[in-house]
Amino acid sequence: MSESTPSALAAKRRKYKLVVSDFHLGKGRYFSDGTQNILEDFVYDREFSEFLLYHRSGEYQDADVELILNGDILNLLQIDYYGVHTHLFSERSQIHAVRKIVAGHPDFFLALRRWVSTTGHTISYVVGNHDVGMLFKGAQKVFAEACGGEVRFFDVAHVFDGIHVEHGQQYERFAKTNMDRPFITRGVPEPVIDLPWGSLFVAVLLPKIKQTRPHIDKVRPFRDFIVWAIIHDFWWTIRTFLMCVVFTFETLIFKTRYQFRKGVRAQFDLLKEVTLYPSYDRIAFRILDEHPDVNVVVFGHTHILRYRQYREGKEYFNEGSWNEVTNLDLSEYGTRTRLTYGFIEYPLSSSDAPVRPQVRLKEWKGVWRPEMDIQV
Repeated sequence: MSESTPSALAAKRRKYKLVVSDFHLGKGRYFSDGTQNILEDFVYDREFSEFLLYHRSGEYQDADVELILNGDILNLLQIDYYGVHTHLFSERSQIHAVRKIVAGHPDFFLALRRWVSTTGHTISYVVGNHDVGMLFKGAQKVFAEACGGEVRFFDVAHVFDGIHVEHGQQYERFAKTNMDRPFITRGVPEPVIDLPWGSLFVAVLLPKIKQTRPHIDKVRPFRDFIVWAIIHDFWWTIRTFLMCVVFTFETLIFKTRYQFRKGVRAQFDLLKEVTLYPSYDRIAFRILDEHPDVNVVVFGHTHILRYRQYREGKEYFNEGSWNEVTNLDLSEYGTRTRLTYGFIEYPLSSSDAPVRPQVRLKEWKGVWRPEMDIQV
């Protein structure tokens, strides 16, 4: 029977990939005593479980489906080490942090275990800036054990079939990790991650700020929030500004804390970049220009759903975030959560020639439930 016959075509396994990012899992929505964890960003464990169930049943049950976790799935930067928010990220502390997150999200990891146990369903993990601790093999092992099977880890990018999937933090000085020398080994009892300045801020200072204003890192555009806060929350804004100034001087100018070792020129470039957010459109277009074999670039990191066509056959996608976002821009004013993801489908072909996959952005609408808890 010819390979091009309808029966041979039907016998081929369908192939898909799902891309999600920026979940920011913490220690769980509630502590053991029942009180609410205000540092927890991810409260959609049930929806994620239903999302995975849908894509491992029905038409997807007999397909090959790869789940790509495109960075910042775990919020390791804000997991305390026995009550202390520290910048010293050792392998031991990151194993501890991953275990805390696993314990705080049992339904999430049960869904991943069921996913891996389904034939043809796999997991890949691209490391981001909030989960930079996943560079440690020990942390990777704990995560894979929690998933009940093999997980493929990528330090920077996962490139396949003309598609470049990357979290995106490596294009920002304040979030970029030196992948040639990611660990500090001199002057410390055990290797620790050489955190960039932005990660120091998120790990050490941001948890203190979020104790009083949990929404601060969920507002876009942030410059508009600053104006709003000056008008409506003046004294808190002044106190927070002074905290940030002290932290900046300690880390970038006087270097009295954290040993942030950079040159003066790099410090001013870094501060400039913090205020002028880089254009990920241009970054994606540059990758498409420099790599003729790449047709699609997929980023996370910005939490902003986005699609741009560079030219015919060359595209950029950002799959957004499953976190709540408050938008102060009048065109999208309000607080909303969109459970968005990248959907990659390989069309069936009657020949053995490579088939170019099709990429689309989708939003998971979930399964109807009559009620649910809300986080205020």
